[in-house]
Amino acid sequence: MNENLKIMQIIPNLGLAGAEIMLENLVTSLVNDGFEVSVVSLFTEQTAITKRLEEKNVPLYYLGKKIGLDLKILIRLYRLFLKEKPNVVHTHRYAMQYVIPAALLARIPVRIHTVHSIADKEVSKTQRKLHSLFYNNFKVTPVSISPLVKKSVIKEYSFLDNQVPMIYNGIDLERFIPRGDYQESKDIVNIIHVGRFSKEKNHIALIEGFKIVKDNFPNTVLKLIGIGDLEQEIKEKVKELKLEESIEFLGLQSDVSPFYKEADIFVLPSLWEGMPITLIEAMATGLPIVAAGVGGIPDMIEDGVSGLLVDPSKDQIAEALLKLIGYSELRKEIGNNARIASEKYSVQLMKKQYVKLYKKCFNNG
Repeated sequence: MNENLKIMQIIPNLGLAGAEIMLENLVTSLVNDGFEVSVVSLFTEQTAITKRLEEKNVPLYYLGKKIGLDLKILIRLYRLFLKEKPNVVHTHRYAMQYVIPAALLARIPVRIHTVHSIADKEVSKTQRKLHSLFYNNFKVTPVSISPLVKKSVIKEYSFLDNQVPMIYNGIDLERFIPRGDYQESKDIVNIIHVGRFSKEKNHIALIEGFKIVKDNFPNTVLKLIGIGDLEQEIKEKVKELKLEESIEFLGLQSDVSPFYKEADIFVLPSLWEGMPITLIEAMATGLPIVAAGVGGIPDMIEDGVSGLLVDPSKDQIAEALLKLIGYSELRKEIGNNARIASEKYSVQLMKKQYVKLYKKCFNNG
């Protein structure tokens, strides 16, 4: 065991999304450093992430949560805590409402929660009242993932600046091979988007913007990786605009790195974001990027230098894509700058900062 820290990461499920990928990256790096780490999924769903963690012999616990409020989870967590005796519980997404009461009863000394999105959008209003109670009365430390998320946490929960640590999400940069070819000689220009089919990802505006792009550059293809509740609605929009031959729905992918490598441009037109892992992955690959200037994205991308920031409207999305498609030197310059900027989002740096925080909270009692 490393430094006598026994760490338990707890999340609702381990689907292929940003918070879940961040957790996998952090757990893997901690285990590689000799820490004793386990992972708890409130639901029983098994995914590519759970499979990879199991292959690394990380203990996983599935609590069988039912849809909606399930108070039995409190009892299951309490029993698990008594059995495993972690001294750090680290929660993600909406798991805190179940974890903290059980952790208090089990007298777990260190309680950390990562805020993965803008504070007033992270959870419901009722859940935010619970979060406020936990933060202000039961020594739960909120960690923000970007400067904007930090500002939102301070505002939502009335914190002082020094009460909210900020730790950037990190990835294994070595998994993403920087591209070298930005030339216009290719027959097809591949644009890629990675994200679940949900309101905040703004697929409709993306598809409407892509229609404008397609009318100007017929040799373009848009590839969409992800699943979600709005998938059928989005497919109907594609059909309405007669783009079935130009937009590919690739579903969930356990490893997106080959798709980044094949792409020419990465696009992220979200209505709101925290600090998207997909953006870091695209940056690490050296892809030229078009992204909405919302949430934590402007803290990651310098407009005109390491990406093009736009309002999340079809016209601005289209304008920026057309600009990159038309100028290979601009694609090369922005792609190279994005790759350099990605270096501060390494999993090793993220791990080091979380370990420092765990130890600080443990030593302070």
